[in-house]
Amino acid sequence: MRTVLTVVAGVLALLCLGGVATAYVWYNRAAAPDRSTPDVVVINYLQATLVSRDSNRAKLFTCDGAVASVDKFAAEVTEREQELGVSFSINIEDVAVSKTAAADASVTAVIRRSAAIDGVHQSLADTWRFDVEDREGWRVCAGSRVS
Repeated sequence: MRTVLTVVAGVLALLCLGGVATAYVWYNRAAAPDRSTPDVVVINYLQATLVSRDSNRAKLFTCDGAVASVDKFAAEVTEREQELGVSFSINIEDVAVSKTAAADASVTAVIRRSAAIDGVHQSLADTWRFDVEDREGWRVCAGSRVS
């Protein structure tokens, strides 16, 4: 009887450990930021910076923790929202990737901000160019407004 109980207890312990290991792997996959391709990392970075306004999350997608030109743009958007008393809707459109090397790429994207001001729907769009590098996952290293 003791042998049977010992075997059952051992099997249950192994099943529990296997379940914990599986849960850990699934959690890590779900919680890890998606830096799989240059365009995905740019979109995720812009959404974190301009839509969610979460600088800690945005840092997960950059080379050195910040892209000054985009941070300045985000501050301008916030200032303009306060001046007008509206909230802009930010859309990232027309994302295109051009690889410059195996671990370097350039991504262009249109950032459109829209709002209804005095009952009139208005929209502004700017084209941006981002330099991204593959550093154990793609990361945004620089960005500048093209037009």
